[in-house]
Amino acid sequence: MAKFKIENIVKPSIKGIAKYIPGESPEKNNSKFIKLSSNESPFEVPTKVFTSINKILKYTNLYPDGDCLLLKRSISEKFKLKSNQIICGNGSDDILSIICQTFAREGSEVICSEYGFIYYPIIAKAAGCKVVTAKTNQLSINCKNILNKINKRTKIIFIANPNNPTGSIIFKKELKKFLDEIPPNVIIVLDGAYSEFITDKNYSDGIDLVKRYKNLIITRTFSKIFGLAGLRLGWGYSNKEIISLMERIRGPFNVNNVAQHIGSLILKDNVFLKRSIDHNEKWQKYLPKKLNEFGLKVKTSYTNFVLIEVDQEKYSKEKILNDLKKNKIIVRDMKSYNLWNFFRVSIGKDSHMKKFLKVIKSSLDNQS
Repeated sequence: MAKFKIENIVKPSIKGIAKYIPGESPEKNNSKFIKLSSNESPFEVPTKVFTSINKILKYTNLYPDGDCLLLKRSISEKFKLKSNQIICGNGSDDILSIICQTFAREGSEVICSEYGFIYYPIIAKAAGCKVVTAKTNQLSINCKNILNKINKRTKIIFIANPNNPTGSIIFKKELKKFLDEIPPNVIIVLDGAYSEFITDKNYSDGIDLVKRYKNLIITRTFSKIFGLAGLRLGWGYSNKEIISLMERIRGPFNVNNVAQHIGSLILKDNVFLKRSIDHNEKWQKYLPKKLNEFGLKVKTSYTNFVLIEVDQEKYSKEKILNDLKKNKIIVRDMKSYNLWNFFRVSIGKDSHMKKFLKVIKSSLDNQS
């Protein structure tokens, strides 16, 4: 009998995939730790949103609504969209995977930006595609470099706008110019996971551009500003022909009852949303300013996190991270993105950020 060898049965492109490693979490969700590693909302969802949860749990013996009609209706009302142009998923990661399953093919190419969300290359390789990386310009997505990578084998372009983990954005004028240059047979995906944090009028989340660009798909999540990371809920928006194709291969009942119900309610809580935006705007401006004063290098961020560069000739990044951890603060080391001198910190509650700055200042002073 022939010996079983895993390499003989696995798809070749899978061999080149490294497992996605999320931001570090404290063991057993230790509440004494301040977790600033995963860009989560610092605010718990209002209790009133969960008042009817027991009624939902009572019927867990039944499958959820496979078409997510209640949730789609709530999304369409909130964002003024047509329901038949919306697809819902088990997190926006689910939507991104469906896009690759629908439009990528073995031997085709998928373009990702350097220092973009690390999950894009994973799903592209899983689909059997070659991943083509376009260089950034000072850590910002370079549209010209992406355009130069397009060829007849290109099927999908993934862009996070704002970008994770760099925090940069492409403004509307440049975005439209870029989309004008994309061939109509290439799918362009705008991942807007952090778009709700932006109040600058020169920015577009892409929703208003879908009618003009038939090859454009927008993805969104409830995990960030809406505070539902633990429920895994996301959605996508495009023209109805693209959505119809994606619906054919979407997993049946891919969004559970609880997520659908809570998602539809949180969209109506404008007080919670405004509080989150106001809090983020305050620290979005203050945090980079203080860290730059301390001697670190931080660029403007349009998200709920900042990317921090450490001058290794002056300071030790490893000591900074160790000092933070000793004080029960967890941030994200960016070495998995090949950003060796960088770490990323999410914007937490006021008390979290004050402690973070205090520990950082002490760590740097002790290295001077």
